[in-house]
Amino acid sequence: MLSLLKIRGMLDQMSVIERKLAEFILDNAHMLRDYSSQQLADAVGISQSSVVKFCQKLGYKGYPDLKLAINEAVVTASTLNRDQADKNNDDGSLLGIGEQLQFSLQQHLRTLLTINDEKTLLQAARLLQAADKILLAGFAKSAIVVADMQFRLLQLGKLALHHADPALALQLARSLTDTSVLLLVSDSGQNSDLLKLEHYAKSRQLKIISLTSYSTNAQSLAADITLFTLSAEEDIRLNPLLTQLAQQHLCHMLYLQLCQWQNNDLALTESTELLGLLEKP
Repeated sequence: MLSLLKIRGMLDQMSVIERKLAEFILDNAHMLRDYSSQQLADAVGISQSSVVKFCQKLGYKGYPDLKLAINEAVVTASTLNRDQADKNNDDGSLLGIGEQLQFSLQQHLRTLLTINDEKTLLQAARLLQAADKILLAGFAKSAIVVADMQFRLLQLGKLALHHADPALALQLARSLTDTSVLLLVSDSGQNSDLLKLEHYAKSRQLKIISLTSYSTNAQSLAADITLFTLSAEEDIRLNPLLTQLAQQHLCHMLYLQLCQWQNNDLALTESTELLGLLEKP
């Protein structure tokens, strides 16, 4: 399903010809296996070379690779739809719900390392490692992800700042220095409060890490490093959970990389002992 999700996510940054081709593929994905690159070009009314360039823009070597990926996506989507239909017909047991969540989460997390390459993840981790202060910002449901990441960074002895109030978050931004980092988490990448905070950080020439759903959006365009999750749009109940868990998974990967670099077992031990004080009567 990744190939089709990538096409949907990149629609806004495509040229007129690319968008025309993308929309044809999305509308006729089940038929693509019977098309040659020339037949596809003729069907859309573009040149064969435009088809090849489109495939390469998506990260494929050529049309055969894209066609194979889309055919696999169609088969996977068909299987998932059958599984979903079967689950909708069961007794709605808690075990069935748990299995559905586990299966969907595995599929969701599997895509993360495809749209976020190791080089980009390492760059983000290095920025966090070198930062004297890290301001984390995310509102509504993204605030859960941000609060969790703040706790992880504090465990490592990093000065991590966060406040759910946009006005106070802006005030915290005033305390940042040239070596500070801003980490923004948003599903849409269009939250006006986060964009104002990002604009302020840009005016201060601060480094910005953005984490949003895979699409062209104002937040990711302005950031120095962009990380993404994919929105499956498969279930109104599951998708918000999957997005949040995927965001946390990426943050946890950065945290574990920092643990490995800093070898902060002592800091983690001290943090655990400190928290242990709360358990004492």
